Amino acid sequence: MNKKKACTACRQQKAKCDAYLSPHDACTRCKRLSVHCTIVDSFERLHKRKRLSELEQETDTLRKRLMTEDFQSVTIEQRHDHSSPPSHPEASTARHHHVSSPFRETGSASIATPSHATNDATSYSQALLTTTPRTLNEVTVSASDINGIFELYFQEYSPFLPVLDPRPSPDLCYQQSPLLFWAIIGTACRSYTQNPTLLSALTKGITTSALLSATATGSPLQRVQAFLLLVTWPLLDAVETNQQEVNYVLAGLLLSLAQRSGLHVPAGSDEFFRAKTPNLPDIGIVSRSALWARIVLTYQRSSLCKGFLAQTSYNISPEMSQYQARQQTMSPALRLRIKWQDLCVQCGSAVSENGIRNLTPDQDRALSIIIKSHEVQIRDLELTAADTDSDRLECEIARLYIRSFYFLKQDKTSYATSFDKIQQTARQIISKVKELLRNVSNPVSIPSYIVCAFLFASYALLRILKSSIPFLSGERDEAESSLFSAIGLLKSLSIDSNDMCSKSCTYLTKLWNSSRAFKKADGTDMLDLRARSRLNGSHVVDAICWWREEFDPHFKVQMQNLKHSALGEVSNADCQKDPLPGQGVQTEQQQPTMDFVDNSLFDFDYFMGGDLSFPQDLFNFPGLDVIGSSNT
Repeated sequence: MNKKKACTACRQQKAKCDAYLSPHDACTRCKRLSVHCTIVDSFERLHKRKRLSELEQETDTLRKRLMTEDFQSVTIEQRHDHSSPPSHPEASTARHHHVSSPFRETGSASIATPSHATNDATSYSQALLTTTPRTLNEVTVSASDINGIFELYFQEYSPFLPVLDPRPSPDLCYQQSPLLFWAIIGTACRSYTQNPTLLSALTKGITTSALLSATATGSPLQRVQAFLLLVTWPLLDAVETNQQEVNYVLAGLLLSLAQRSGLHVPAGSDEFFRAKTPNLPDIGIVSRSALWARIVLTYQRSSLCKGFLAQTSYNISPEMSQYQARQQTMSPALRLRIKWQDLCVQCGSAVSENGIRNLTPDQDRALSIIIKSHEVQIRDLELTAADTDSDRLECEIARLYIRSFYFLKQDKTSYATSFDKIQQTARQIISKVKELLRNVSNPVSIPSYIVCAFLFASYALLRILKSSIPFLSGERDEAESSLFSAIGLLKSLSIDSNDMCSKSCTYLTKLWNSSRAFKKADGTDMLDLRARSRLNGSHVVDAICWWREEFDPHFKVQMQNLKHSALGEVSNADCQKDPLPGQGVQTEQQQPTMDFVDNSLFDFDYFMGGDLSFPQDLFNFPGLDVIGSSNT
């Protein structure tokens, strides 16, 4: 008796099959669907999600191969068909070939922005030669500058954040999204030597456009990409327009915009739009997962750099099954970075919950347990990482963020062990960033989170070296050499004389040469942090506070005002008392006011607000009580 066998197509769909009725003819279902009907003995049902992922990867591979062939043909066409050289010959082909970067993620691919541009090489070449000048807030960028800046971006910046398709011309990019166009211009002009004034001239306009676009509609993919660029490479702070410290704000808007666009869901986002037709194009599951991972990473890194709490990647995902499905489509390097950042976020949340001010002995021991448990997890992940420069640097950055919490401890018996761990990690980061700088064409193209980790490491080394705590590993000379090297490199990472890198050169140098920094009035070490408002970045805030105490002439007046505001010691009667002899009467115009022009106050500000209960020790330093008040 013959066994009833179904055809492969019906078995795959678990549908009824009547192929056994006519062995030499197709079954009824296959005839109706016009599909090939076959019966095989060895059958294995295909996993749809796995097969879809494989097809997406194959499509991305073919797309990259096609892009490479198109770019090569463009280069040949430009060399043979145009007798006059372009405005920037040194960058004429740079846009078509990503430079080999030691930091580029393994398996990363740029996300192709859907466009109506032709793939014909001659048309693309003509588009570059006919670029339209653009104006933003009465600042006009010439066509030659636009072409040069775009080519510079894809040569020096794109390898660190491969989210843009380099094929569309500048004009087409502007048509798709003016914000993305200006974000590219604002990012790359920081190292554009042909017109060094563009960065300061465009900062206000680009920042304003980004903030206003938060409530705009249309082109959500391009806006997300623009925000990614602006957060990864922050613009200058426009002090004269009161646009202070917008980078952290843009990071929050980036995450919000991505969620409103439905990028946090692995596939499909129609329900997140009020319009009938969603504006988010289909970029494929693999590219979609990679883009979302970079959005989460950028948001988390921005929070960690400021010492603020963030959310883990799985807390942002709508459900665990979708989170796990997304993890399977990511490249190993990207997946590892997400895990490292999640550990940093988890550690910060646990430390904050445990407490950071006036720790009891039990809280101090709990803090050590929290840090050590996350150190073990960092080490376990390190064993699974590829042996690449980028993975090693990412691992050390995560380790430094976690070990920086040792500065919050108040158990003096554990300082030697804690400080030794911190200085080892800090020296590793300085060494690896120094190596990275040797392999990039321009230091300012390095993403801001790496620069921030470099600053964290430098300030950590300074504080440890200024103490009398012995080095258990006996590497004090090596630590001093690393600190001096870091101070020398900070200038090359600066894009403005008023940014944090430039100011840190002054801060670190003067604090190193100071005999009063990190010392009590009796000359003994002041090991406890007085400023604890920024979690893992509190040691940076505390160091800036020490610098301002000794070298800023306006600081004591500012701190006296803050002390009165925070501790509630100001009253109308106090303000009306007679001044001390020799002080004279100060008019309203002569009264000293808080000076918030200093960018370091906004990058690492230690003023939490008037409602915060400040510890009295924060205001204890010589000379404070005789300035600005007549009743102390």
